[in-house]
Amino acid sequence: MSFIEWKDIFDDIFEAYPDKWTLTCVHRNNRSQYEKLQKKRQMPRTRYARYVSFASFLFISILFFCRFHCSKCSNNWASAKAMVILYYPNSNESLGKVTLRFFGQQCRRCSRNNFVDPEFDEESIKLTLEKLYERIGWNCYGEERPPKMENNNDKKNNIQGPHETNLCEACQLGCCDQILTKTKHTTS
Repeated sequence: MSFIEWKDIFDDIFEAYPDKWTLTCVHRNNRSQYEKLQKKRQMPRTRYARYVSFASFLFISILFFCRFHCSKCSNNWASAKAMVILYYPNSNESLGKVTLRFFGQQCRRCSRNNFVDPEFDEESIKLTLEKLYERIGWNCYGEERPPKMENNNDKKNNIQGPHETNLCEACQLGCCDQILTKTKHTTS
């Protein structure tokens, strides 16, 4: 699903808050905005998802199972290691804006110069945005703290396949969970 579908689901879920919330997307070509967000999120990572508090913003980084379709050669592939980051304000920052960043993969068959954006199923998007809604409620509106995301063993096993770091945009930018997970396992 494209950003438009993410936005539609986001709008449906977030309409209950007293402030108007909007979802924006940082495109990979907007280097300055992405680098500004990245500088704020430098810190140790955990395996599946992380919720991090800074002075002015928070973020969620999640690995997804999704599909990719190369428009150049029509190659299709699935990956359990597609990464998405959602940046959102902390309670001491002006509320109402969430920024989404997709990380693509390069097609193994035709090109190593262009990234293909992931295509997510509606249920994964909805679950992620509902978790974000709960986190914002807790961090920004004083609602009850949501339970921590469980590391479901079945889900964990689905994410254990090979990861081609040379084709992963997040790896190339130095923010992929897979790089740090492999490093952690080899040094332990």
